[in-house]
Amino acid sequence: MNTPRGNFTATVLLTGKVLVVGGDDNAMKRLATAELYDAASNSWTLVASMGTVRHFHTATLLKSGKVLVAGGSTGPGGILATAAIYDPAVNRWSAAASMSTPRASPTAVLLANGHVLISGGIRSGAGDGQATAEIYDPDANRWSSAGSMAQAQGGHTLTLLGSGKVLMVGGGQPQLYDPDTNSWSSAGTLAYPRGSHTATLLSDGRVLVAGGFGDTGAGGNPQTDTTEIYDPAANGWGRGAKMMSTRSFHTATLLPDGRVLVVGGEAATGPYLATTELYDPVTNRWGFGGPLSAPRGVHTASLLQDGRVLVAGGWGTGDTYSSAEIYEPAPRSAATGQPSASAPVTLSPTATSASPLAASQGARSRLENVWPFLAAPILLLLAIVSLRLMRRRRRI
Repeated sequence: MNTPRGNFTATVLLTGKVLVVGGDDNAMKRLATAELYDAASNSWTLVASMGTVRHFHTATLLKSGKVLVAGGSTGPGGILATAAIYDPAVNRWSAAASMSTPRASPTAVLLANGHVLISGGIRSGAGDGQATAEIYDPDANRWSSAGSMAQAQGGHTLTLLGSGKVLMVGGGQPQLYDPDTNSWSSAGTLAYPRGSHTATLLSDGRVLVAGGFGDTGAGGNPQTDTTEIYDPAANGWGRGAKMMSTRSFHTATLLPDGRVLVVGGEAATGPYLATTELYDPVTNRWGFGGPLSAPRGVHTASLLQDGRVLVAGGWGTGDTYSSAEIYEPAPRSAATGQPSASAPVTLSPTATSASPLAASQGARSRLENVWPFLAAPILLLLAIVSLRLMRRRRRI
């Protein structure tokens, strides 16, 4: 990139180009600049700058192709309620309506109706997290209340489900936001409430929650290698295979073949990681994804239109990066790699949810994983018997 960036956003536009916005540089100077990555030419180009420096903001691609940037901070105590919209067709920023409250480190997601849900974050930089949420209507250029979550959140995730509801995972227990009723409700019981994790909508509609850190009651916030899987049909959780490394501030990207690429992050022992992992939801296993050129955390990962993944910026060995690199997925059969010895083959229904639905779903998932191998000999025998019967009938 033209500028080193951490705590910035990256958004894949309708054209396939990637817009990066704001953040902070090597000197921890907040940035108002923005630039575009063009995969066809493998080049970065500076575009129009925002009117305000920001980091810890959100960026959401609207259905119109424009990008809504909201909240963030200009520096210590400078928490923002303002929002801006970038129009790539004319390379111009314009002011959007301000939120009702300042928010730094909130989370935003585009709803099925084209509105934007933003929730949580801090108001003043004094650790005063908030539980409130707001909805932005692009057509009316207006924010409205979306009620409050059960507790204050920051470093949480919002995932749009196939039903149109939104799954929130963070501190405390997960919740569902329903746009139809503009209300929040319980989303089952998570074994390990966490922050700075990733949540990835899988191809089958479930959600993979991986890594992050959370208070274990032992006097610390250690990073974890645990994963949990949310099933919207059961509104319950099952335990996924453990990653090969503890990670927080990493990225997770759903690949076109259904696997999930996890990149970099910070380990429990402190250093940033140069390793990557691939999760296969069919086998519930993690495999090696190949090393990065250097350790990275607080970076971005963007799925390009050709199926490759752009990894950009972030922090590493005592520096903020301007560098970017491309991950090229190998075919599923060639890229599974050697799974972690600690990774269970199947989902465990034990102790991850108070919901019996989740436990029964975990058992069902385990059966679904092995039934083809159990049924294969029986099917082969039936085929042989049927063939012999057909031949006998022909002779008759």
